[in-house]
Amino acid sequence: MHPSGCKRTIQETLAAIRTNINRESKMDNDKTYKILLRVLIPLSIGLIIFAFFAPKIFVKEAASQQLNFTETGNIGDTIGGLMNPFIAISGVIVTFLAFYIQYKFNEFQITEFRKELTANKEKYEKDKFENQFYEMLRLHKENVNELYVKIKKKRNDGQIIEESIYGRRVFEYLILELSISYVVAIYSFINDDLTPKERLNEAYGVFFHGLTEKDLEKHQFFKNLKKLQDLIAEFNYDGFDEEIKSHIKLQEGNYISRKIEFQIFEGYNHQLAHYYRHLFQTVKFVVNQDENMISYNQKRNYVRILRAQLSNNEQALLFYNWYSGFGKQWENDSNKFLTDYRMIHNIYNDLLISEFKLEDIFDINNGYKKEKGRVSDNLFEFQDW
Repeated sequence: MHPSGCKRTIQETLAAIRTNINRESKMDNDKTYKILLRVLIPLSIGLIIFAFFAPKIFVKEAASQQLNFTETGNIGDTIGGLMNPFIAISGVIVTFLAFYIQYKFNEFQITEFRKELTANKEKYEKDKFENQFYEMLRLHKENVNELYVKIKKKRNDGQIIEESIYGRRVFEYLILELSISYVVAIYSFINDDLTPKERLNEAYGVFFHGLTEKDLEKHQFFKNLKKLQDLIAEFNYDGFDEEIKSHIKLQEGNYISRKIEFQIFEGYNHQLAHYYRHLFQTVKFVVNQDENMISYNQKRNYVRILRAQLSNNEQALLFYNWYSGFGKQWENDSNKFLTDYRMIHNIYNDLLISEFKLEDIFDINNGYKKEKGRVSDNLFEFQDW
């Protein structure tokens, strides 16, 4: 036999011994069982011992009354007649005790079997949950790897070459495009008294769905975006409106100097809709598990494993998806995925558009569920810095 097989057999044997010891100790804790053992066994032993002395005791008493035992039959009949009742009573007691012990043991075995069945069922359900969770995690990684953005570069000789960027790097370009769209919204809605959240809703709508001819009929915001889109397509960075340039530089750093090399405002709903649906369902799957099987602390661990797959840019885009109203189900009266379960734990203010401050949007110090036994369980990582 292979050494690992021997080791496993020994471990299983030791486990069985421990189980039997535990069962016996549990049986010993039964009060009725303990009382019967302490009373009936000594009583039956006492009766058997007394049976041996009974002939002498009773014969002695009879002899003191000057009775002649030769006239009452054989001496064996006398001894047997005196001993048998006590032995019989002792036998009845021991038999009753044996049946009672067997009854209690059967009852105990049924209880233990039910407990073991319940434990096996819980283990099966937990294994089933984990298998499904890790399968969903695998699919999430595949979804990320399938994201792409096409890059167009103009060489010094004027020739335009195209290449595709795949995977997690795509989120850098997505964040850039959304930020530019929002900056144009600041410039376009400067006299419309829109709140930052309302401007984000407009900007995210274009980012997600793309520009259409119908959009261009609405208002100046979409016309400015179209102008910007055309200039980028022509690699004409000098044609940007100076006021838009100043907003971009003031709000988000000099994005123009980074040379936007991809076609913007064409929409990503065909990629991101599936990505966010699956990500949302994965978190919901974990959160909705029965806490009798998987505690809040354990759920946080599973969500933490999922969040570890998200880059900071992914978490920032998830924040925009929620705060723009497009993904409002991430955090509402029913779901607390961003707060209680810390799905955007790793973002910080410098990562976001400058008008959005996390401490203004969230009550970062109060009101959220926390893990037991942790000294610090802040809503955001930067609170520990």
